[in-house]
Amino acid sequence: MGLEPWVVIYLDATAIIEAHVLGIWPALAARLPLATSAKCLAEVAAGNRPGVGRVMVDIQRVRREISIHQVPPNAVVEAVLAGGFDISSLDPGEKELLALVRTKEGAWSISSQDLGCIRGGNTLGLLDRFVSLEELAKAAGARPRTPFRPHFTKRWLSEMRTRAILGTL
Repeated sequence: MGLEPWVVIYLDATAIIEAHVLGIWPALAARLPLATSAKCLAEVAAGNRPGVGRVMVDIQRVRREISIHQVPPNAVVEAVLAGGFDISSLDPGEKELLALVRTKEGAWSISSQDLGCIRGGNTLGLLDRFVSLEELAKAAGARPRTPFRPHFTKRWLSEMRTRAILGTL
């Protein structure tokens, strides 16, 4: 993928959690400029409950390693108005993340594996900014503990972009 060193990567909650599951978080945080929204981080924290299949994420560590952005409510409202149902139907973290990035200029990418977020990104004209967790790991030189699940791969994201463009997503 060839991410330039100044490209900021905005992560949704699923990308943050999966990066911890795969053991690639330290490499991503050390080598890529990462960011997220406050609500996405709150969603990660809400998932921090012991149990089968749950991953405990060190929220304080994440706060130290990436930029956390507060998104004004009016920015979320503007994103919903711009994106209609494709944005209004998202969970709060993804809605806030799209509101955060939709007015950003310069070099940046977004990593979300949620179909609704990809649809919303397409509606807002941001589809070419989406990047898979697999691509981020490669750019950071990270080696996952286990293979990437399909929806975290470059191939899956490419297929979903095509479906979004065709209106079949």
